Amino acid sequence: MRRDRRMGLSVVAVCWSLGVAQLGSQDLPFVGPPAPPPAKDIFTVDQVIHPVVAKLPPPEFVDDIVSIPMAISSRSSLASRHVLQGLAYIQAAWDFEAYRHFCAAVKADPDCLMAYWGIGLALASPNNEFIKQRQIAVMRMIQLVDATTEVNGRKLPVASVMEQKYALALAELFALRGNGRDAFKKLSEDYPNNLQAKCLAIYLQRDGFDDYGPRPKQEAAMREMESVVKENPDNVGVLSFWAMLHAEAPEATTKLRGDILPLVRKAVRKTPDFPPYQHLLGHFEWRCGNHFLAEVALSRASDLYADHMKKHRLSLHECDGWIRSQLYLATAMYSRGRFEEAMEIASNLAKLEVDPARLGSIGANLLLWDAATLSARLYLARGKEGDFGKAIASLPRKDDPFLAKVKDRTLSVFYLECLMQYLECRKELEAGQIDAANKKRMSLSVILSQMKRLRDRATESSSISEYVRAFKGLEVYEAEARGFIALARATTDSQRQIARTWFKSAIEKQQRPSLLMPPVVVSPMEVRLAEFYTGTNNYDQAAASYQAAIRRRPNDLVSLRGYRDSLMRIGRKDEAAEVDKIISAVKK
Repeated sequence: MRRDRRMGLSVVAVCWSLGVAQLGSQDLPFVGPPAPPPAKDIFTVDQVIHPVVAKLPPPEFVDDIVSIPMAISSRSSLASRHVLQGLAYIQAAWDFEAYRHFCAAVKADPDCLMAYWGIGLALASPNNEFIKQRQIAVMRMIQLVDATTEVNGRKLPVASVMEQKYALALAELFALRGNGRDAFKKLSEDYPNNLQAKCLAIYLQRDGFDDYGPRPKQEAAMREMESVVKENPDNVGVLSFWAMLHAEAPEATTKLRGDILPLVRKAVRKTPDFPPYQHLLGHFEWRCGNHFLAEVALSRASDLYADHMKKHRLSLHECDGWIRSQLYLATAMYSRGRFEEAMEIASNLAKLEVDPARLGSIGANLLLWDAATLSARLYLARGKEGDFGKAIASLPRKDDPFLAKVKDRTLSVFYLECLMQYLECRKELEAGQIDAANKKRMSLSVILSQMKRLRDRATESSSISEYVRAFKGLEVYEAEARGFIALARATTDSQRQIARTWFKSAIEKQQRPSLLMPPVVVSPMEVRLAEFYTGTNNYDQAAASYQAAIRRRPNDLVSLRGYRDSLMRIGRKDEAAEVDKIISAVKK
């Protein structure tokens, strides 16, 4: 008979502070309300298995992705196998499937500490619909740290010392006291041969990039992980950690193309039927300007996700990977001039319905924030005559029946209203109505300020990541709108320079692709500055700005065409001919 010895309240209290942003993100954490204690303090595994998961068929094993070994303490070999499979899914950022495997593990062995550890990590995204299950799972994990079981008359721990330290490290991470990263680092130092601990410790120390490259901790993490890759060159889990460390690096540099992309391709060759790695490959191919190859990978990811949904009876709320791959596929298509094909994907995504009862799901957030606005953002990027009106027509209206139901429950309504004001501003400018356009721009600024003040509310929602991405995109649009209005009103050179300043501000506000998602603002703002210089017959500066756009988005077709035309204007015909060859290759 197993017995539990309760840990001190200072540690147990950690378990109720589990509303935490995605590990390593810049989002603000939200400490959610504690889950109600189980009746009579009796734990059952059903309490950590959400009804959505409980009704699904058993998860399948994908042995090809399990590449980081670890001894799992359990009386059930099946439970151990599910834990290792769940860890492999976490390495691939497929958290829902990881959760399914950890749930299967606790059903096979209710005393498997690492299964509860895995549930806590798989459900770490902020304020999601599984928060109650996460809280209870981590409480159970803490209870098992010093629990024992009777074997042949002897009382033995249910978990190894290393697993106990894994549990306490995760508890520190959730406690938000700044010690979580140090705890995992200490864990990796105590167990230098445990590859899982080493990769997690390195990954958690990252602090991101600025406009000049990696910040100090990010650079250290990349350097340490590079050594791990050299020691494990064929390990798909290690390669995944390595790629994710570089996913948000500034512009597609030689390092991405020369050092990272080949290793991502290697991981895909080893696991060709695993959709997250196909999506990862599509992300890096697109960032390196290989738009056709990105299309191939993202199309493959979409098909694999669709097959998986059908086989396992999943809805879009449980398979956000399919939505992400479709959003990215449309962007890749647009980048090489396939506007109609991209728009077909966008239109189909906009027709998908969200279950109001599942607003806390990642899939619902992607549909509300990204899928509902993709058509409009593609029309914006193209910007032909009449496109702004078409973009406006593509957005949900204020009286949309669904939005009427969720208006008080989702911040996406503010995003939609800001987009609408921006589009109407551009439409008025297209019609030559400068004063009317400026009124729309002012309305945009007011609503954007209101949206900014809702940051605290956003941290309490499951859509904090979408909120941050959307808000940053709207800041770009606002600066761009100010530039257009200043240019429309300009009658002197000094007034035109005000417009240039705003276009430069829009450039500075752009964000790099994050969370393996395509950019919110589809067209690089350097193009806008280049068009400004073209309008003033300053073709040298226009060429330089188009070059900057190409550095940001390699082989973007609009940027390439503008660069070629600018080179022709300044007499650099040989270089223009070379660019024309690249254009032909991109369009194929």
